[in-house]
Amino acid sequence: MDTDLDTLAFATRLVSELGGSAIRLSHVHWVELTASDQPRAAAFWRDVLRSSERLLAQQGGHDAALAAIARADAIRVNRPIP
Repeated sequence: MDTDLDTLAFATRLVSELGGSAIRLSHVHWVELTASDQPRAAAFWRDVLRSSERLLAQQGGHDAALAAIARADAIRVNRPIP
């Protein structure tokens, strides 16, 4: 299993489903896992965060994604949570 391909695949899926919110989600997971002293999981989410940023920059949506993250409604979920 290649970790680089796993993080790229996961980041691609996050960006396709969440758009700019993928960066915020990845950052939150990375910080939580770093704080809870889980270095391998934190390294995975750090790589997902970087890959997500790179993918959004390639799509030209990085500035729009950062603006969306800054808005409070970017966190709103439009579907019920089970």
